[in-house]
Amino acid sequence: MTSSRAAARRPSRRAARGALAGAALLALVVPLAACSGDDERVQAFCSAGEDAMTEITAAGSLSDDPQAFADAISDARDQFDEVEAPDEIADSWGVFTSTFAELDDALADIDPTDQEAFTAALQQFAEQADSDDLSAASDDLSAFTTENCD
Repeated sequence: MTSSRAAARRPSRRAARGALAGAALLALVVPLAACSGDDERVQAFCSAGEDAMTEITAAGSLSDDPQAFADAISDARDQFDEVEAPDEIADSWGVFTSTFAELDDALADIDPTDQEAFTAALQQFAEQADSDDLSAASDDLSAFTTENCD
């Protein structure tokens, strides 16, 4: 027999996993690492971008702790904001930055212990993660990093 508390938590776990699956997919699609190019700005982007993507991926392990998850998303947002993308992919990086800013804003506006509100915020993000803009940005960033980052 399942307790009502456990049943109430199940939707948020499912939503968190769905949202994080989208984030993890993006992190895998846009592998950032040390750069092979000579341009210092590109090298800085590859390194800082990898750190930002790692922060998002790490949030996945926190799906059972809504407050820790919200805190991790806020930290990731800060890292995304600090990354200076090269001009040729600045717009695509901006799509990632704004997407996670929107998730951070949505989580900041709710009480993370309110499972229904938490689930709704994550579901909204999961829908955005499937958007055409985010998909196109992911493709652009993937092509750029394949060419410029190891």
